[in-house]
Amino acid sequence: MKKVLKIIRVVVIIIGILVAVGMFFITRGLKEGAAMVIQNVNPAILENGNYKGIYKQERWLSEVDVTIKDQQIIHIELLSEPILHPGRPDFSQDLFNRVITEQNTNVDVISGATVTSKVYLKSIENALTKRE
Repeated sequence: MKKVLKIIRVVVIIIGILVAVGMFFITRGLKEGAAMVIQNVNPAILENGNYKGIYKQERWLSEVDVTIKDQQIIHIELLSEPILHPGRPDFSQDLFNRVITEQNTNVDVISGATVTSKVYLKSIENALTKRE
């Protein structure tokens, strides 16, 4: 019986450590990400073509390919994305449609995914301003 209790204690301690590490990983960079400023872009000054942009910070990585035609953003393709939570729906296309509709990165972020939205927007900004 004592051995079983010791094993249970060890298992509980290991689970506690894993949860703590997981929480650290999940919350790392949230404050900075939420405070990130997204600059406006002006596709009207760009030539036709594809523009690749990347943004990487902490656990977030987003790489996009933005297509400009007739000085307008017509398509955004996600080449790589941040680590998302399992089971969370992909909202990138909704956000990209907002950018295409507004022709700017000055759009509302997706509720409940503020930092990930800003990471996507920053990679679009970087693509269209050639900053990485």
